[in-house]
Amino acid sequence: MANLYWRNKKTDKQIAIKKFMEILPDYTPSAFTVKQEGDDSGAYLCVYVERTEEGEEICEDLPSKFEGWRVVHVYCPHEYIKVVMDAKRT
Repeated sequence: MANLYWRNKKTDKQIAIKKFMEILPDYTPSAFTVKQEGDDSGAYLCVYVERTEEGEEICEDLPSKFEGWRVVHVYCPHEYIKVVMDAKRT
Protein backbone atom coordinates (compact mmCIF):
# COMPACT_ATOMS: atom_id res chain seq x y z
CA MET A 1 0.00 0.00 0.00
CA ALA A 2 2.87 2.42 0.70
CA ASN A 3 3.95 2.31 -2.93
CA LEU A 4 0.57 3.80 -3.95
CA TYR A 5 1.46 7.01 -2.06
CA TRP A 6 4.57 7.51 -4.24
CA ARG A 7 2.96 6.42 -7.52
CA ASN A 8 1.78 9.89 -8.70
CA LYS A 9 3.14 11.50 -11.83
CA LYS A 10 6.36 13.43 -11.18
CA THR A 11 7.17 16.91 -12.44
CA ASP A 12 10.28 17.08 -14.62
CA LYS A 13 13.40 16.73 -12.46
CA GLN A 14 14.91 20.14 -13.29
CA ILE A 15 11.61 21.98 -12.81
CA ALA A 16 10.97 20.26 -9.45
CA ILE A 17 14.48 21.10 -8.22
CA LYS A 18 14.11 24.73 -9.32
CA LYS A 19 10.73 25.08 -7.57
CA PHE A 20 12.05 23.44 -4.39
CA MET A 21 15.11 25.73 -4.35
CA GLU A 22 12.75 28.74 -4.61
CA ILE A 23 10.68 27.75 -1.54
CA LEU A 24 13.49 26.43 0.69
CA PRO A 25 14.38 29.88 2.13
CA ASP A 26 10.95 29.71 3.83
CA TYR A 27 12.09 26.54 5.63
CA THR A 28 15.67 27.35 6.67
CA PRO A 29 18.10 30.27 7.01
CA SER A 30 21.03 27.85 6.47
CA ALA A 31 22.74 27.03 3.19
CA PHE A 32 20.98 24.29 1.23
CA THR A 33 20.90 22.48 -2.08
CA VAL A 34 18.64 19.96 -3.79
CA LYS A 35 19.82 17.04 -5.90
CA GLN A 36 17.99 14.19 -7.59
CA GLU A 37 19.26 10.85 -6.34
CA GLY A 38 18.06 7.30 -6.15
CA ASP A 39 18.21 4.05 -4.25
CA ASP A 40 16.56 0.63 -4.36
CA SER A 41 13.19 2.32 -3.84
CA GLY A 42 13.56 4.59 -6.86
CA ALA A 43 14.39 8.21 -7.60
CA TYR A 44 13.92 11.01 -5.06
CA LEU A 45 14.85 14.62 -4.33
CA CYS A 46 17.51 14.90 -1.64
CA VAL A 47 17.52 18.19 0.28
CA TYR A 48 20.88 18.93 1.91
CA VAL A 49 20.72 21.56 4.68
CA GLU A 50 23.82 22.74 6.51
CA ARG A 51 23.99 22.85 10.29
CA THR A 52 25.02 26.16 11.86
CA GLU A 53 28.61 26.75 13.03
CA GLU A 54 27.43 25.68 16.50
CA GLY A 55 26.01 22.44 15.07
CA GLU A 56 22.33 23.39 15.34
CA GLU A 57 19.91 21.83 12.87
CA ILE A 58 17.63 24.67 11.78
CA CYS A 59 14.99 23.62 9.30
CA GLU A 60 11.21 23.52 9.48
CA ASP A 61 9.54 20.22 8.66
CA LEU A 62 9.94 19.61 4.94
CA PRO A 63 7.17 17.91 2.99
CA SER A 64 7.70 14.17 2.46
CA LYS A 65 6.47 14.58 -1.11
CA PHE A 66 7.01 17.49 -3.53
CA GLU A 67 5.73 17.71 -7.13
CA GLY A 68 5.25 13.92 -7.05
CA TRP A 69 8.82 13.25 -5.85
CA ARG A 70 9.76 11.52 -2.59
CA VAL A 71 11.81 13.93 -0.45
CA VAL A 72 14.78 12.90 1.68
CA HIS A 73 16.22 15.46 4.13
CA VAL A 74 19.94 15.32 5.01
CA TYR A 75 21.72 17.59 7.49
CA CYS A 76 25.38 18.18 6.68
CA PRO A 77 28.21 20.00 8.45
CA HIS A 78 28.64 23.78 8.24
CA GLU A 79 30.09 24.85 4.81
CA TYR A 80 29.94 21.26 3.50
CA ILE A 81 27.96 22.29 0.43
CA LYS A 82 30.44 24.99 -0.61
CA VAL A 83 33.63 23.08 0.23
CA VAL A 84 32.69 19.52 -0.76
CA MET A 85 29.55 19.35 -2.89
CA ASP A 86 30.21 22.43 -5.06
CA ALA A 87 33.98 21.93 -5.30
CA LYS A 88 35.40 21.62 -8.79
CA ARG A 89 36.44 18.09 -9.67
CA THR A 90 39.92 17.66 -11.10
